Amino acid sequence: MKKALILFPALLVSLIFSSPASAGTGEMEQVDPDITSGKAAREFKQAREKWLGWGVSNYRMRVHRSCYCVTPFEVDVTVRKGNPVKVSDRPWYGPFTVPGMFRIIGQAIKRKVAILDVSYDGRLGFPKRAWIDYIAMAADDETGYRITRFKTLKP
Repeated sequence: MKKALILFPALLVSLIFSSPASAGTGEMEQVDPDITSGKAAREFKQAREKWLGWGVSNYRMRVHRSCYCVTPFEVDVTVRKGNPVKVSDRPWYGPFTVPGMFRIIGQAIKRKVAILDVSYDGRLGFPKRAWIDYIAMAADDETGYRITRFKTLKP
């Protein structure tokens, strides 16, 4: 009887914390349909080529970040010759440049995230908005970025 009393809690704990048989096989993982169809990668490539084609290396923008993370949630960034030279608030944990924003989106596509919602600027191609949910059933892992007040600067 004593053995049963000792083994029962151990059995209960192992049942609670055990994973389903399909864990790791991908059966329960959700991937954004635009990633699986290749649409997200095509749009990403077209927008990035458009951005590179314009050759913009001097600009100012406001970057907004939405997440369950530390502040600041928006900064104004000035970029000269492709490098950030002025950031309105530090420490900043979001992208400092348009290529940095493309990098975040490219990594999300490569990681096959659960939800990826991106819109690109029609003229210059830079990402205007990106919403990423890395894991469908995880709480508080979502991150969003938005670029506003974008302005090209003279060299």
